[in-house]
Amino acid sequence: MAPRPGRHRTRMHIDVWVPYDQAEARVAAAVAAGGRLLTDEYAPAYWVLADAEGNEACVGTAGWLGPEPGAR
Repeated sequence: MAPRPGRHRTRMHIDVWVPYDQAEARVAAAVAAGGRLLTDEYAPAYWVLADAEGNEACVGTAGWLGPEPGAR
């Protein structure tokens, strides 16, 4: 993924892997708790979120058997 315009250095980046059938609910819960969705371009393989300070987290799906992210 190319750096986003205006992106500043984050203090932390976390990758979380959850079961495929729980991923969308986890993303929705993170957004409901104040997170922001940066991109769902690669969903359902993974989503990129950020907190209020810009720290990023990816929610990836364990068990995803679809095409490689970005393959079209």
